[in-house]
This record gives sequence, C-alpha cells and structure tokens, in this order.
Amino acid sequence: MAFFDDARALVEHAENEIPKLQAAYDQSLAETTIKSTLLVEIKNVMENLRSALDFSAHGLFDKYGSSTRANPKIYFPYSRLGQDLAAFQASNRIETCIPGISASRPDIVTQLEEYQHFAAPENRWLPLFMDLNNENKHERLTPQTREETRQLKIESGGVSISLGEGCSISMGSGTSIQMGDMVIPGGQNISTNDPAVFAGQGKQTVITWVSFRFDTNNELVMPFLTTAVSNTKQIVDELSTL
Repeated sequence: MAFFDDARALVEHAENEIPKLQAAYDQSLAETTIKSTLLVEIKNVMENLRSALDFSAHGLFDKYGSSTRANPKIYFPYSRLGQDLAAFQASNRIETCIPGISASRPDIVTQLEEYQHFAAPENRWLPLFMDLNNENKHERLTPQTREETRQLKIESGGVSISLGEGCSISMGSGTSIQMGDMVIPGGQNISTNDPAVFAGQGKQTVITWVSFRFDTNNELVMPFLTTAVSNTKQIVDELSTL
C-alpha cells in the first residue's frame, strides 16, 4: 500500500496548497499581472496530482501486475480526447501502462475505463489535465476579460485615450477635448470610476480582469484545478480499495 499512501499524501498536499494558490491568483488579478508565484503554485499542484495518479497505477501494478521487464515504466492510463472506447481499447493503453492487469483483474480495467472522458462528460478534465502536464502548458495563462458599458478607453474617429486604474484627467470649466466626432466638455474629472460625459459619436469601455484561463485549452484556472484535486482524490481512494 506504500504507493497509495504516497498518492494520498500528494493529494492532501495539493488540497492544502489551494488557499495559497487562491491568494496568489487574487493578487495577480488585483495587480493585473500574472505573478511568478502563481505559476509556481500551479506547477506544483499539477505535478503533485499527476504523480498521485501515477503512484496509484504503481500500486495496482504491485498488487496485480506482472512484467518480463526488470523495471517497467508504469503510468496512469488515459484516453486522448479524439478516442472513443473502441479506439482506446484497441490501443491497449491500460495494459501498456499497467502490465498484467488485464489478465489478473479485468474488473479494474473496466473501472479505469470508467474514468475516461468517453464514459461521462464530467471526465473531460482528465485528458485536458494530462495534456497540460505533458507540455508544461500550465505555465501559460491568459486573462479572461469582461467589457462593461463604461470603458476607459475613449475612442472616436480613429483616435483614442486610455486611462489605467488610478489615472485621471481633470478638466477645468471652459476647456474641451475634441477627438474625431466626439467633444468632451470641461468641468469634469475623468477616470475609470467616472467615465467622460461627451457629445457626438464615440464610445467608452472599462476592461476588468475577472479570472485567468489556461492559454491552450481555455479552461478557467481555479475551477479546473479544484476539479482536478477532487477527482484525483476520488480516483486514488477508489483504486486503493480494489
């Protein structure tokens, strides 16, 4: 059971790291920049969860597997998104990852197939998770943005003014700014909290960062990681009892 003990310890560690990850995540959103601490925490959590799955495969091999090779490479088997059950079975992926399991415990083979994306829509996380780990794609994040009706990019006729958080334009009475077909009269203070009052044609937008997505699969970072932690825990717990 040593491998399963190690797997459970890694999952527990990942669970405990989520609050730290959330704090780094919130700070990155507040500062509108992706902090290096966020990437480090994501990398650690992802790699620990992947190791927990692989340790579970090792645990199954120790109990029920067999191989003519002295040191077979054992991994948690997973199907890629393009495969259905028939293609996955034809690839012999489970037997390749856990040699001997098909003959000794075909029921476990069936259980491993139940974790694959083709078995249930909610299992789509597994190939996405493995793909992120295989390519270190968790190191590339992109902000998700939400556009509101008041936007502090002011645009008209090909001309624009952009104001960041904390910046403002103070206009005295009797002054004005003309941009293309827009006229901004004086007597106002313009900022992200107080968009300009203007006449003519133009638009304003405030861009707010609300969350991050993984760049390559467009999954929301925190919900995806939370799902990965809970599902990995479930897999480890279930396999350890077989």
